Amino acid sequence: MQYDAAFLLPMVQKNKDVILFGGNYSQLNFHATGQANQKKYLYNTGLAIGYEKHFKNEKWKAVLLGLPKINSDKISFEENNFQMGGLLLFNYKKSEKFKYHFGLYYNKECFGDFVMPLLGIEWKPNDKLNIWGDMPANFNVEYKLGKTMYAGTSYLSITGSYNISNASEKMYVRDGDKNFGHNQVKAFVNCYLTKNIVWFVEGGRTIGRMYQLYNRENELQNSDFVYRRNLDGWFANTGIAFRFRTDSE
Repeated sequence: MQYDAAFLLPMVQKNKDVILFGGNYSQLNFHATGQANQKKYLYNTGLAIGYEKHFKNEKWKAVLLGLPKINSDKISFEENNFQMGGLLLFNYKKSEKFKYHFGLYYNKECFGDFVMPLLGIEWKPNDKLNIWGDMPANFNVEYKLGKTMYAGTSYLSITGSYNISNASEKMYVRDGDKNFGHNQVKAFVNCYLTKNIVWFVEGGRTIGRMYQLYNRENELQNSDFVYRRNLDGWFANTGIAFRFRTDSE
């Protein structure tokens, strides 16, 4: 079972620059039965602190984000639980309907430095269709069904790691396959209850979703009954979100 909560608060300045402040919390609950009956937990708690800079040439802007977080089997400020990451993204507005961006994501994972180059677009071919994303991290297609309802498909790639605090030697759990990560393909429906409050329902399939135990030499460990290779499966999510649509009239 997985629980998630996140927020991002943009504070627009007089010069149109934007101060960004946000945070997130995620909790994974594992319950294994069979040879043994065990419950374990993994937590991700992080901040997003950054700045969106608008240049004199209004076609360009840049976003710089610091992403400190604690990833562990318990929420504590131990050195090995702390990870520091960041994002640098440059945006170019070719037209009102088409923008592209490129940049770099970095995070200090338990297994070492993780660097992901990003290349993305924001494209609105017509009044009903929206296409956006930053490959290889995510990609989204959304279609407006009515005044308050949207539907679409989405792809998401996840790479993460969690320190194991009380292990006899330094251990961590890696989220996703070692070579190609944890990927999700899903369909979604968004229903706007008010201008900014949306109820969402989504479901899809995982590819490479696994939580496996490694030592600090990045060697796979099969000694743990819970953190072993898992089978992929179907998933469903629902929730309430507070959103600002940038394409609203």
